[in-house]
Amino acid sequence: QNEPETIVSNGAIFTFGKSSFADNEPGKFWLKNNHPVHISCGGEHTAVITENGRLLMLGGNTWGQLGLRIKPSVSKPASVKALRLKKVKLAACGRDHTIVCTRQGSVYGVGNNQKGQLGLGHCNNNTSFHPLHPFSNRTPIKMLSAGSSTSAALTGSNNVVLPRCLVAGSTL
Repeated sequence: QNEPETIVSNGAIFTFGKSSFADNEPGKFWLKNNHPVHISCGGEHTAVITENGRLLMLGGNTWGQLGLRIKPSVSKPASVKALRLKKVKLAACGRDHTIVCTRQGSVYGVGNNQKGQLGLGHCNNNTSFHPLHPFSNRTPIKMLSAGSSTSAALTGSNNVVLPRCLVAGSTL
């Protein structure tokens, strides 16, 4: 009789499920000297924040939602070098976009922006993290959320901030 595998709960990241990059193969990762404290999953990508504020991304990158420029997909957690000095504290993954908040209260976004979900004032996609001005000066931000084509931030005063984008003469 096989003994069940012991699950190491300190600093382990477990992944499972069907995706275009993992082919339904479970994954297991450990981060040396840097434990994960926050995780968010999107359509086919995942964001991991470590205790020292490092942002790691893995998964599909069709729309640039990993913030790793042009890499097609990443099967193991990769550090987002552009935000290495920013000390990320929150992350939210939408279907094809990612938003993050730093410990200083700055919010950045990357990926699909066809519906204005990054709040950049235009609807062009981004493959590198850009500051999201609709969320600026709204600190402290307590929570981020990203949906299929939307993003939101909950401020310390419990106000919800939603980005807006002008598309074909109408505001979304």
